[in-house]
Amino acid sequence: MTLIGTLHNLSRSVGYALLAVTDGMLVVKFVGCEIGVFLVFKVVRKDFWYWLRVEGIAGFITAVCVRVLGKIIADFTGCLHLRHPFELGGTAYSVSMVWAQIMPFVALGWYEGGGKEQLGMLLQGSFGLWLALNGLFLCSIERSFVGTFFGMQTAPEYTKELWKRGGNDASKFDAAFDNRRSYINGIEDEVREWVAGGIAGWRANGEDWFNVEKIGDEFLPKELVEILGGGRRRNSLTLTIDIGTIGGRSNSNSPKSNRRHATSQVAPN
Repeated sequence: MTLIGTLHNLSRSVGYALLAVTDGMLVVKFVGCEIGVFLVFKVVRKDFWYWLRVEGIAGFITAVCVRVLGKIIADFTGCLHLRHPFELGGTAYSVSMVWAQIMPFVALGWYEGGGKEQLGMLLQGSFGLWLALNGLFLCSIERSFVGTFFGMQTAPEYTKELWKRGGNDASKFDAAFDNRRSYINGIEDEVREWVAGGIAGWRANGEDWFNVEKIGDEFLPKELVEILGGGRRRNSLTLTIDIGTIGGRSNSNSPKSNRRHATSQVAPN
């Protein structure tokens, strides 16, 4: 993997060096086109917004910065982790890797300086070794991982799949409420029903992964929303909650009192 990344960076860097020597504006045009096509691809597939829970203009700026930086880092390093659906995605990543190897030969075609033949041999040798190493790499990993290099799954689709196949409540909570709210559009009713059925137990058991601050009012039982003050949640709000009435569960048979005290540090609206 280290050698693959080194060869990838070598070819990419030589390619842009050749463009810069030939015509500095070619660098601007190539970078602009590569990033522009990638951003259009993300927008068309409704996969532009990043997973961080940041809304408004700040969310837009975050998405632009992360998408652009992610593309540049992937193009120059070949970082395998950036094929994740939350980042470039499998297909976009693989296409970027292949184009990053083709681009130096395109740049070499414009180059008219000295040592052109030697540079061509360098690029051919680098590409051949890079291709062979990638073949060995794909043959050595688990078969189930090969498909991740060619997947078309978007971040929202991946998030909803994570929630649906989550093996426990902690995994489901992470998928639903640790990612961007829009990622679970289309399964809101299922998430709301799941929260209503489990929130009483989560609070009663003091689950360390449970944080009511992350749950939007539209997913909380009405009783709890009213106690929290709805959209006017306050900082350092100490609540006395009847756990047995939230989520439709009853603790009437519990040896302990149904009245529980819960302290919640809730972010201001």
